[in-house]
Amino acid sequence: MLFRHELLFQVMEKKLVLDYMTQDVINVDVNETIGDVIHLIRTTRHDGFPVVRQNKVVGYISARDIIGEHPLTTVDQRMSRHPIKATPNLTITEVARRIFRSGIQKLPVVDDENTLIGIISNVDVIRSQIERVTPEKVFNFMSTLRTLYGVDPKLSRETIQVSDIQPTQSLVFQEELDGRIYELKMHLAEPVIAVRCCGRLILVDGHHRAIAAQMLDISELDAYVVYIEADIELGLEKTAHSMNIYTLADVQIDDGPEHSLIGSFHPGLISTEKKVISDYMTTHVFSVPVSGTVKDVIWLIRSTTHDGFPVVDEEECVVGFIAARGIVGAAASDPIAKLMEGELLKINPDSDLTSVARKMFRFCIQKLPVTNHQNKLIGIITNVDVIRSQIEKVTPEKVFDYIHTLKTLYGVQPQLSRGMVSVVRLMPTQSKVYMDELDGRSYEIVKGLDEPLIVVRRPGKLILIDGHHRAVAANLMHLKELEAYIIDIDPDIELGIEKTARNMRLRSLDDVQVLDESHCAFLA
Repeated sequence: MLFRHELLFQVMEKKLVLDYMTQDVINVDVNETIGDVIHLIRTTRHDGFPVVRQNKVVGYISARDIIGEHPLTTVDQRMSRHPIKATPNLTITEVARRIFRSGIQKLPVVDDENTLIGIISNVDVIRSQIERVTPEKVFNFMSTLRTLYGVDPKLSRETIQVSDIQPTQSLVFQEELDGRIYELKMHLAEPVIAVRCCGRLILVDGHHRAIAAQMLDISELDAYVVYIEADIELGLEKTAHSMNIYTLADVQIDDGPEHSLIGSFHPGLISTEKKVISDYMTTHVFSVPVSGTVKDVIWLIRSTTHDGFPVVDEEECVVGFIAARGIVGAAASDPIAKLMEGELLKINPDSDLTSVARKMFRFCIQKLPVTNHQNKLIGIITNVDVIRSQIEKVTPEKVFDYIHTLKTLYGVQPQLSRGMVSVVRLMPTQSKVYMDELDGRSYEIVKGLDEPLIVVRRPGKLILIDGHHRAVAANLMHLKELEAYIIDIDPDIELGIEKTARNMRLRSLDDVQVLDESHCAFLA
């Protein structure tokens, strides 16, 4: 049975670069020197800057580019030319793909005339991920209400009074609370989830946000509010009352280890397994010994694609982190021990990925060492890995939107499942794909990072709705099957896009034209 997905996604917004980019951008002129860049790195704590000529972007220069260079060398001689760029109306999801595929930490944002208007970083992408966690929980919770109580809940997004909240959780944790306080101050907090039932405002999710708001004297919170008309007492209400929990003042604060509150995702569509660090970390890690010198770090930077490394002692225990930014202007013989960051966050492989994403965003961290219980280095997680986890959960929103469209246009009740579909049986509804986009999708398929397709299934037909680049890439790679969200509809209904595809004589993926041009280019 399908539920009213559209109720949820009416309150969601498509996120664009414009919403997350930094507009006040520090940049360097093409005629400045490496010495100027070193000064900027030391005074701003940034490790890279767009390079401009008359405010037009002509390159990018990073700490990695200037290691070992003479201070009087000009930026023009060392900058990376033809940098990957973004435009303000590009979606955050597309930027996430560009950052993941290229490994670049920051993209200059330009207008139609290549004028620098902002910058978008992988930390900004992580911020967008932090803000998009809750909607899936809303859907999950509404599904649970229908199953347990036989009700038909209605959904709204609105502002609620903190003083009206009835909590259903007896304990919150100080470290998690500190994070929510930070996010509220930065206006980055997710909406809470609450139920309105017969005059009561029952808090379902967001206890740390609610307590943090109370501590900050914030009177209102953004919320997804689920309305129930029936006069019922929820099970979580009964449990809370049995523990004498009636107001936020009754909730205890524990200063022990952190506990993640990130729940599972929509069953059947998105994996219900919580994503943990061990699923995404790199286990083959380059490190440098604490007894080493700047020369050792320079050698690693130049011989690898990395610009920062964990520092370990003789027993492979992590004692610090050294980045290119930390050694610019230093002598080759300078010891690492005096230049490394000694105070650093470390995580274990079972840590929740979303909680780690919050830490990386709050502290502007690019990489975190992963250690075992003996503090020995076993891996590394980067914010590009976090972005990879975001790329893998994009499509469900499109599924819900399309199902809503089918209901509206045809008055049908589609049935949804997830499974494998035959590539050669797919009927395309798009006549063209682009070579550079195709390259990106081929890369993702090889890496096992491709999203599922969206397919409508009718008797004898698999109509491809979304994922033409993925499907064509798989066809060219001679793959037999791809994973897909499969939407079954009444067999007597012919879709408009099906008619259009027939008129364009699109019968198989071999009929789709591959264009090798810059239009709709994946990489700017």
